[in-house]
Amino acid sequence: MTRDELIDRFRLALRANEELEFKIDSHYWYLGPTSSNRGYKDKKDWVLYQFYSDDITYIPSEDPEVIMNIEIKGKTLLEHFIEFELS
Repeated sequence: MTRDELIDRFRLALRANEELEFKIDSHYWYLGPTSSNRGYKDKKDWVLYQFYSDDITYIPSEDPEVIMNIEIKGKTLLEHFIEFELS
């Protein structure tokens, strides 16, 4: 996939409330709608989390541009996603 196709896939996943997987450093992270995550079912925003970890980042937005540009460890979520998909 090209970079532009990956950006489109990221946006489509957000519109469809699809969970996305990333690798940040040596750990796998997941971005999913709060409605699918225990403790956030009454919200319509997004969370970034690791399985079997209490490390959860709540993202109080439904706007794809805001979500894609959240910075984690010096890179945006979009940059982490593209690197993961191209590796």
